[in-house]
Amino acid sequence: MANSMTWPIAREQRGASTLTTVVFGALLAVVVFVAYNVLPFYYYYFDLKNQFQQVIRVASVDTDEEIRRKIMVFIKQYGVPIDPEDLRIERYDDTMKISLKYTEIFYVTFRGKEYTIHKFNFDATTEGKFK
Repeated sequence: MANSMTWPIAREQRGASTLTTVVFGALLAVVVFVAYNVLPFYYYYFDLKNQFQQVIRVASVDTDEEIRRKIMVFIKQYGVPIDPEDLRIERYDDTMKISLKYTEIFYVTFRGKEYTIHKFNFDATTEGKFK
């Protein structure tokens, strides 16, 4: 008789653990999906700032237009949605400031329609001395 009483409890526990596994798996899938789509935005942002810093170090050799072309190569490679005019280059004596404000959009396509989840606003600004 004791065995017949424990059987329904064991079945309920199995059902609860299956539900927990499904919910946890779905949440994990959502987190991985978001990270896979959003982390590149931040990688591009920090790499652009690094590129700005590299260009500033040798800015005395290049004109502003040459610097703009060099930076635009990276911007196009990363698919950052900007116009070349959005890239600001300013010189003060032996100091240069390069800045770029842009927005990356995280969206999901469902049944052929795009839904914006979040807009990420970035301000990649770097200032430094050149030789």
